[in-house]
Amino acid sequence: MGRQSSRSARRQQTSQEIRDTILEFIGRHFYGGDRVALAKDTPRLLKWVILKPAEWLDERGMTIASDSYRDLFLDTKSGVLMEAIRHGEISGIKYRPAYLGKVVESFLRIRGDSFYEKAKADQARQSAVMVDQVVAALGGRVATAQADPVRQLAQAATLLRRATRAQTHRKPAAGSQLDLF
Repeated sequence: MGRQSSRSARRQQTSQEIRDTILEFIGRHFYGGDRVALAKDTPRLLKWVILKPAEWLDERGMTIASDSYRDLFLDTKSGVLMEAIRHGEISGIKYRPAYLGKVVESFLRIRGDSFYEKAKADQARQSAVMVDQVVAALGGRVATAQADPVRQLAQAATLLRRATRAQTHRKPAAGSQLDLF
């Protein structure tokens, strides 16, 4: 009986599971369990923090595995949020979504190249898995295609941005339009 490696045997998380895991971590470490404040800030946390790297990757035509995306935020050695906890003055944060958004922007600006290279390597591995699935399908075995949760997060960022723009359109001032007569 051949044993698969633990990495390939693990089920890939869905985009909702990734989002919920990261939000739960933020709630525990940056909000001290204050669920009301977290719920109030969730739309901006999604837009500025959780979905930002997915959107950044998608703009470059890249994606990564759900584990890698989660680790981008939560890895104990190099996760963005873990770095913010280690090096930031959490008690002095005035507006948590803006602070965490700046942390993510800074990460992408400073370490975006290495993140991009990791994404390329991840995508190559994912392509190999897809080839295996095609070969399995051609051999008569049914292979199920998995949705790309990071791409789904990027699409959510796009939808959120469109919804935000639609709400911010302003009406012209009442007297600004010329009368016909």
